Amino acid sequence: MARQECWKLYERQLDGRLLRIRLNEAIEDYICHPRYSYQVSISVPLNDTDKSGFPFPEECKLLDELELLLKDRLQAQQLSVFAAVLTRAGVRLYLIYTCNPDICLSMIDKINTDWIYHSLSSGAREDSKWEAIEELLE
Repeated sequence: MARQECWKLYERQLDGRLLRIRLNEAIEDYICHPRYSYQVSISVPLNDTDKSGFPFPEECKLLDELELLLKDRLQAQQLSVFAAVLTRAGVRLYLIYTCNPDICLSMIDKINTDWIYHSLSSGAREDSKWEAIEELLE
């Protein structure tokens, strides 16, 4: 697992809408590491948003609980590195990098079965150069 997390918040416009990005800056030693060459994204449609598509405080608490659950399960035994959290237009997206996407997707499916507040969808793709993270910082 990455050293102590250090999250930095970025905001940018994308297609005329505000995008909030929380980036774990403690991952710099892991970027492009051959062990973590697959990106797994977990998409969570929000239930209760303001007019800009961002969650209200009550839902933020649930999303924080979900994030802790995801970290606890997916970062166990250095399986994955939690890289970024994006929020935009009624959706929260968690980006992680892993050495075994099949195990991660299976774990996410299990969490989705047990988590009653939101419906999670996930996917994996090879991203050995961490291009998704690079794009976020441009």
